[in-house]
Amino acid sequence: MSIRGIRRIAVDRILHPVWEGLVALGMLYLAGELMRSERSAQPLTGPAESHPERLRPDIPLTSQERKLARQLERRVDPPV
Repeated sequence: MSIRGIRRIAVDRILHPVWEGLVALGMLYLAGELMRSERSAQPLTGPAESHPERLRPDIPLTSQERKLARQLERRVDPPV
């Protein structure tokens, strides 16, 4: 049997099923993460406690930061 034939057997009989198994495992993992995130989804209340905007509320936002804040305010939640 040639090297090419051995390589083809290795890919077809070993690597391809392993790859398919990893893809299936990843799909299961992502499905679980999506379900978990949907259950624990909470409305946005602002920056996290240690975020610089929380640490220094006396400093006004830059124009870029205001633009991003407006985009976030217009964000549409996906239907539940």
